[in-house]
Amino acid sequence: MYGDATEIRNANGSQAGEAWATGATGSASIVVGVLDTGLNYTHSDIYQNVWINQNEIPVSLRGKLADTDSDGQITFRDLNQAANKAWVKDLNKNGRIDAGDLLKDSSWVNGDDLDRNGYRDDLFGWDFVNDDNDPFDDHGHGTHVSGTIGAMGGNGYGVAGVAWDVQIVALKFLGASGSGSIADAVKALDYYTAAGKAAVGQDFVATNNSWGGGAYSSAMQQAIDRSAEAGNLFIAAAGNNGRNTDAAANYPSGYSTLGSVGYEAVVSVAAITSTGARASYSNYGATSVDLGAPGSSIHSIAANGGYTTMSGTSMAAPHVTGAIALYAAANPEDSAAEIRSALLNATTATASLEGRTVTGGRLDVARMLEIGAAPDAEPEQAAPEPEPEPILASFIFGTAGSDNLVGTAGVDTISGIAATGNTLGKGSVDVLWGLAGDDVFLLGDARGVFYDDGLAAKQGTGDYARIMDFAAGDRIQLSDDVDTYFLRKIRVDGQLGTAIYADLDGNNRYGTTDELIGHVVGSATLSAADFIYG
Repeated sequence: MYGDATEIRNANGSQAGEAWATGATGSASIVVGVLDTGLNYTHSDIYQNVWINQNEIPVSLRGKLADTDSDGQITFRDLNQAANKAWVKDLNKNGRIDAGDLLKDSSWVNGDDLDRNGYRDDLFGWDFVNDDNDPFDDHGHGTHVSGTIGAMGGNGYGVAGVAWDVQIVALKFLGASGSGSIADAVKALDYYTAAGKAAVGQDFVATNNSWGGGAYSSAMQQAIDRSAEAGNLFIAAAGNNGRNTDAAANYPSGYSTLGSVGYEAVVSVAAITSTGARASYSNYGATSVDLGAPGSSIHSIAANGGYTTMSGTSMAAPHVTGAIALYAAANPEDSAAEIRSALLNATTATASLEGRTVTGGRLDVARMLEIGAAPDAEPEQAAPEPEPEPILASFIFGTAGSDNLVGTAGVDTISGIAATGNTLGKGSVDVLWGLAGDDVFLLGDARGVFYDDGLAAKQGTGDYARIMDFAAGDRIQLSDDVDTYFLRKIRVDGQLGTAIYADLDGNNRYGTTDELIGHVVGSATLSAADFIYG
């Protein structure tokens, strides 16, 4: 988990150090799941990065707990501050508040299933081996993997994960022997998918799957599909058999969502050594393994509270998961497909991986973040040809505030902005439903571009129109005051769709000063024929 810019320098490392040097350390709003043997959630080098299920915090405490860092959620960073001293107890006497304390505290563990997901008191994840709410690691593998992803950095001791700030959901489906069932793996992945859908203020982006064995499972494929449909990547170890998986697939790294979901959510990771060589034990495949990452002699946290060194593709995969957490924190609007693209496009060419992986390269965290910070390389949306005005049956207009507007069974023109005046949606999010008929959704007219708040750093996410049911025959009206608009597939407020940006800086390329004015939820494609100008 070291790069050239860290105390331990290695040109063949992940280059996380270079990313940290730019100030990229992650965010507590980013949540990753670790399907493994569990986690020592009391470890001094990771306890603050253990996920807390916000929807399972007892009602009696919710109004009392202080969000000390004002990030919209209660984390262990908050619970270890004096402002929350009255509501937590150091029951395991280790000098800090961690998940072990809360699991022993009846004011936190009260026997209720507050989030109605079928798991009682699932504050930090779940143990699918023993079917209880305590996913403590009695093997060691899952703790080591979790440390590579998110051991706390900048604390002056121990190790640092690729993402210093992140939340890790402990999803234990492998027992003390290191073995488990596919049925429990499916439950674990579905838990993560459902938790992400239910979360507010948290962005679930990926699961780490440093496990393998067994044949293809349709149940596992379907669980991965469900996770991918929710916008999550599935990071998998390529396997430790030293063989070509193009010839014979390894699972779970051999699963694919490209045909079933429409984009590839699975990332297969090979292991390299500190010299850049492919580790002799690592599987490879020009079409089945995506990239390499450090996997030999990786130092990380141990289940006994100390530190240990392990090797394997199991150790390579969490470097990638940590990189994804860093990237997602810096690029919160990017979809899973865009994150995966940045990951693979940023790899550094490596001789040992040429012809043996899809990219022929190894993980480069710093370059991945550079790609995310660069102007979008997607081609700009060509100016549509003029379309004949549709015959309009009714006009539905909103107000200066946020509106939820629903059309009729006929042909409608729908605008979240009032019909007259110069209040053009600044600071409001309008939700528009056309229902039946060939409808027109207004995102601009002769008055100018709607939903332009001028907040370039946010790219306009504080105000826009959310079009919920765009269908064939519908049109989107834009303002002809802007020469160029850009389309991007992104997730806004947890919903995937096509975003429409106005090129307000006039430089004919997508950038952070461009304004998000519309988000067409669930749209697979939009073309020039879908737009008119007013």
